[in-house]
Amino acid sequence: MFDSLTNEGGEWYVIRVISGTEENVRQSLMQRRQAFGLEKFVLDVFVPTHDTVSVRAGGKKIAKKKNIFPGYILVKMLVTNESWYIVRNTPNVTGFLGAGTVPVPVKGEELEQLKGVLSDRSEKYTTNIKVGDEVTILVSPFEGSEGFVTEISEGKGTLKININLLGRDTPVELGFWSVKPKK
Repeated sequence: MFDSLTNEGGEWYVIRVISGTEENVRQSLMQRRQAFGLEKFVLDVFVPTHDTVSVRAGGKKIAKKKNIFPGYILVKMLVTNESWYIVRNTPNVTGFLGAGTVPVPVKGEELEQLKGVLSDRSEKYTTNIKVGDEVTILVSPFEGSEGFVTEISEGKGTLKININLLGRDTPVELGFWSVKPKK
């Protein structure tokens, strides 16, 4: 989606919204622009998000979209009195980012910076397991084995565990969802 973050045919503006309503506001704006015939003025609406994957106890993976800038969305538009009024009076919109009542467009270098943030924020994994925790392996040839976490890589969604194999500590790398904390 961020490939469309260019200034061709309009400019991008940041609008403040009530936190947690970003996607609802995006949908409302898209419906309102069609209902009021403003497709030529309100061109696009974008909520900057990235995917996260949380791994719960028992190895259950939960995927979510997480807002990068909670309480803010981007609107690409040509500002007229009518388009400004429609966007400003959409439910849960609290205003445009800028000085006073005049919206200020996002600068080109700021758009480039946002593109960088979005490309850096690919899928991210999180877990409540910490280095030193004792875990039980749920899958793999080592199913049922227990060991201690020695390293966590949230970027890859993996952790290294030392298990006792044939009387020796052996490091094993597994995904977050492959283990559960021992109680």
